[in-house]
Amino acid sequence: MTEPLRELLGRFELQNAGPITAQEARRWGRGFVARLSELGVLREATPAASIRNEACEHACDMEPEVVTHAVTGERFGIHRCVREECGVVRVPLDDLRRWECDLVGFAGAVGRAVDAGGQIVVDVPGRLIEVGRIIAGDSWRDVFLARGLAWDDAATALADARRLKASDAPLVLALGKLPSTGVWPDCHPAVALLSDIVSLNGGGMAVDCTGVIGRHTKPHPSAIESKWITVTEAGEMLLSDVSGITLKQAMARVSRAGTAGKFTTNGKERQARRIDRASFSTWRLEQREKDLAECD
Repeated sequence: MTEPLRELLGRFELQNAGPITAQEARRWGRGFVARLSELGVLREATPAASIRNEACEHACDMEPEVVTHAVTGERFGIHRCVREECGVVRVPLDDLRRWECDLVGFAGAVGRAVDAGGQIVVDVPGRLIEVGRIIAGDSWRDVFLARGLAWDDAATALADARRLKASDAPLVLALGKLPSTGVWPDCHPAVALLSDIVSLNGGGMAVDCTGVIGRHTKPHPSAIESKWITVTEAGEMLLSDVSGITLKQAMARVSRAGTAGKFTTNGKERQARRIDRASFSTWRLEQREKDLAECD
C-alpha cells in the first residue's frame, strides 16, 4: 500500500476530519486525488475562503478576491497583504480546491473491486455501509465497510445496525483499528482491516478477500432463529444480490417466485405470506448467479 492511500484511510477514521486541502493533494499527488475522485472515494467540496501563504515567512492567511482577467478571461484570486514584503499576491483557483471523504462512495468502489452482488445500503449513517454479497467457491459473505469501530460510541452506533444483524454471514472491512468483540450487537462478524487487502492499480481499486472470506463469522441470533420471513424482508435480502432493481421490484419478484414454488412458503397470500429462510437463501444465490452472468 502506498503512503498516500494509508493516510487517506486514516483520514476516514478521524471523527472531525476537515476537508483535504489543495496543499495536501499536491503532497499526495494530484493524480492520486483525481483517481480517488473518479472512484467516488473523494468528492469535491466548496472552495476554501482562505489559505495559508506558504511563501510568506509569517505564514499569514490569505482571503483572496476572485477576479477575471479583462483580456484573457482567466479567473484567479487576488490577495492584498498588509505586509510590504508580500504586497499583492496572485492566487491560482486550484489552490482553493478541497475534497471530502465519501464513505458511501468508498463502499461503491469496494463493491466494484470485489464484484459484490446487490446494492449499496447505508446501515448506520456515517459508520456502516453494506457493500453487497461476495462468493468464492462454497463460501459467501455479506460485506460491510465500517469506520469508527474503535471509537467510544461504537457499541451504541452498531446497536442500530439492522442490516448487519439480519445477515447470515457478515464480513466487516474496517477502515481503522480492529474493534473489541464487545462492540458488536450480539453477533461476531468476520473482521478484516481494509488496509491489509486494498491497493490501487491501473484499473482502479483492488481488494483481495481471498484470505478473509473463510474467517469464522457468527450471525445475530435473529438471523438464525427466524425460520419464516416476510415478503418485505425477503425483498430487502434480494437487493443484496441483484443490482438495478428497487425494493418494490424485488418484492414483486419474490412474490412471483413464491407463487411458482421456487422456494417454500406457508401457502398463504399477500400480507399473510411467510417464506422459509433456508430455501429462499438457495434461490437467492441462483438469482445472484444469473445477475452476474447478465453483467458479463
